Amino acid sequence: MQFKQFNKVELRRELIKKRRSAANKAEKDSAVFEQLIALPQLKKAELVLTYVSTEIEVDTRRLIDYCFENKIALAVPGIVDEKMRFFQLLNWEIGNEIFDFSNSICIVPALAYDKSNRRLGYGGGYYDRFLKDYTGYKIGLCYEEFMLDIPVEEHDEGVDIVLWS
Repeated sequence: MQFKQFNKVELRRELIKKRRSAANKAEKDSAVFEQLIALPQLKKAELVLTYVSTEIEVDTRRLIDYCFENKIALAVPGIVDEKMRFFQLLNWEIGNEIFDFSNSICIVPALAYDKSNRRLGYGGGYYDRFLKDYTGYKIGLCYEEFMLDIPVEEHDEGVDIVLWS
């Protein structure tokens, strides 16, 4: 199905509904996780910036546990004064704010991606603003049925690679 005819607000609403009924999530999450831990960029990273997944997103909790087990520093986003910032995650406890993103990768949430690695986010623009100046490797995680032809605007930031199943 083509989604470019929708405006972004309508499209987000439709995609959230569709995500709630996605099939075989556990199997797809596992396949995406295996692709992720095989990436050389993850193996070299000293810091992983990641969101904590909700029930409608590709699972990141397994990645978080993997990083804990392998002593890879982690940070998760939080909104402070209308700006997205990242905070250290230690054994599922939030720590200090992180300011140095050198040698890091960023796992970027989205409702959908297209074949050019552009993303349709949740509508707040927080990741677009952060990614504009972020120089690390950007990774999207997606289910195959959410690899779509989506509307993209000039300010929308994409990722370096999308891993999907």
